[in-house]
Amino acid sequence: MNKVLFLLLFFNYSFAQFDLPYSHGNNLINANKLEEAINYYNSKIKETNTDEQNIAVYMGLAEAHKLKLNYNSANDFYIKAFESIKRLNNVQLKLFYHVKMVEFYRKRTLFKQAVEQQKIADEIVKNHTIASKYLSKYYNRKAALFAEYYKLQDSTLYYSKKSLKLALQNKDYDDVFYSTLEISGVLEQKKQYEEAITYLEDLIVFSEKNNLIQQRVDAYTNYTRVLVKSNNLKKALEQTIIALEFAKENKILFSEILFLDNLSLIYQKTNKPQKAYDYLKMRLELTDIYYQKEHNKFLFDLEAKYNLSQKEKQIKISNLEIENQKETLASNKTKLYGILGLLLLVILIAVIITYFLRKAKTTNKSLQFLANQNELLLGETNHRINNNLQLITILISEQLKKVSSAESKEIKKIIKKISSISALHRHLYQSNDKSKVNSTKYFRDIKDNFFDLFQENNINASVTIQSMELPSDIAMYLGLLVTELFINTIKHAFEEQDFKEIHLDIRRISNVIYFEYSDNGNSIAANFEKPKLIDKLCQQLKIQYTIKTEKGYSFSFEKEIDFN
Repeated sequence: MNKVLFLLLFFNYSFAQFDLPYSHGNNLINANKLEEAINYYNSKIKETNTDEQNIAVYMGLAEAHKLKLNYNSANDFYIKAFESIKRLNNVQLKLFYHVKMVEFYRKRTLFKQAVEQQKIADEIVKNHTIASKYLSKYYNRKAALFAEYYKLQDSTLYYSKKSLKLALQNKDYDDVFYSTLEISGVLEQKKQYEEAITYLEDLIVFSEKNNLIQQRVDAYTNYTRVLVKSNNLKKALEQTIIALEFAKENKILFSEILFLDNLSLIYQKTNKPQKAYDYLKMRLELTDIYYQKEHNKFLFDLEAKYNLSQKEKQIKISNLEIENQKETLASNKTKLYGILGLLLLVILIAVIITYFLRKAKTTNKSLQFLANQNELLLGETNHRINNNLQLITILISEQLKKVSSAESKEIKKIIKKISSISALHRHLYQSNDKSKVNSTKYFRDIKDNFFDLFQENNINASVTIQSMELPSDIAMYLGLLVTELFINTIKHAFEEQDFKEIHLDIRRISNVIYFEYSDNGNSIAANFEKPKLIDKLCQQLKIQYTIKTEKGYSFSFEKEIDFN
C-alpha cells in the first residue's frame, strides 16, 4: 500500500468497535482495564434478555479472562457463548466463535488445536455466504497461523491484505491493527527492516492515539525486535526500556519477559556482559512467575460437554421406550420375563461397553492434557538451556578482559566449541523433527561463530554444504570436528603468509557423505602431529580418515549414513 494513502486511511477514519452489544466492555479490554471490564460484564449478566446479549457478555468475559491468563475461566465463558450461538443457529456467529478459538489456542502455542478450529472455520466459509466483518477476522487469524505455524510468508501476506482491505471498509481498528502487524512481520522475515520499522512506528502512534494498550505493547514487541535485527542497537535500547516500563505499568507479564530478553541480547551485542547477565536473570525470575500462572489446570471440554448432553438426551429417550415396551408386554408374563431378561443382558453389555469407552476416553483426555503440558514445559526447558549456554558464553567472555593475549586465544577457542554445541541445540529444538538437523543452516552457524577469528587472522573461509537432514548424533560430532579443524588451522597452519584460505566441502551422493577440508598453510607439514581430539571424534563417527600435508593441510573421509 502507498505510504501516504496508508496514513490517510489510518488516521482519518473514526474506527468502529465490533458491533455486538455492550461495546463499552470491549473498550475497557483494549485499554487493558481488565478488572473493570470483568465487573462491567458481570453487572450486565442479569440484564440480558436475548441470546445476542448473552453472547456479547460471555465473549467479553472470555476475552478479559484470557488476557489475565485465567484460561480455565475463559474457556468456561466461551462454552456458554457457544451454547447461545447453537440456540440461535447463526452461521455468522458460529464462524466468529471458531475464529476466537483459533486465537485462544494459538496464544497458548497449542497449534494442533488451533488448526482443528481453523479447519472448522474454513468449512463454514466454504459453504456459506459470510458478512465482511466476520471474514475480516477470519482472514486475520488465518494469516497469524500461516505466520507462526506454517511459516509461509506469501500466504501470510495474502490473507493479511485481504483482512486489511475488509477492515478498512468496516472501520474495524482491531483488524486494521493486527493485519498491518502481520504485514510488518512478513517484511521483517524478508529482511526489509526499514519498511517494517515504518509500519510499526505508525502502529505505535495509532494505538497510542486510540488508547489501545494491548495493541501498543504488541507493536512495541515487534518494533524493538526489528531494531535489534537491523543492528540499530542504540535506538533498540532506548525503545525497549520505554516498552518495558509501559508493559510493567500495565501489568502485561509476558511482554515484560520479551522486553527483558531483548535488553539481555542488546547488552550482549554491545559487549556489556554484566548488564546482559542482570537482565537475563530478571527474565528467568519473571518466567517462573508466568509459568506458575500458565500451568494452572484448565479444561478445554466444549466438545465433551456437548456430547455428554446429547448422550443424556438419548438415555432419556431409551428409558421412555423401555417403559412403553413394559406396558405393551404386561399381558404376557412369559414373554415379558424373556424380553426383560434379554433387555437386562443388553443393558449389562451396554454398561460394560460404556464403562470401558469412558475409561479409555478419560485416559486419552489425561494423556492429551499431559502431552500439552509436556510440550509447554519442553519449550521452556529448551529456552532455558539456550539461555544458560548464552550465560556461560557471557561469563567466559567477561574473563577475556582479565587474561593475557595468549590465554585469551585459548578462551576464545573454548567459546567457539560452546557456540557449536549451542548451535546444534538451537537447531534441534526449533526443528519439528528433534532427531535431525539441517546441514546447511547448522554448518553456516558454525562458520558464523568463527567470523571474528577469521577476520582477526585475515583468513578467507569458503564453505560449501549440500542441504541434507543429518541425524542429530552425527551432526554433533561433525560440528565438533569442523570446530576443531578450524581451531587447529588458525593455531598452527599459517606463518607469515599474505594469502590464507580454508575450504570445507560436505556433500552427499546416495547414502554416502563425502567430507573434504583443506587449508593452504605452509607450517603444518614441518610440525605435523597426529591430532588427538580429531582422532577421537573420528573414532566416535566410526570412520577412517585421510590426512595429506604436501600442499598445506587436507583432511577427508567418507561415511555411509541411513537417511531414512
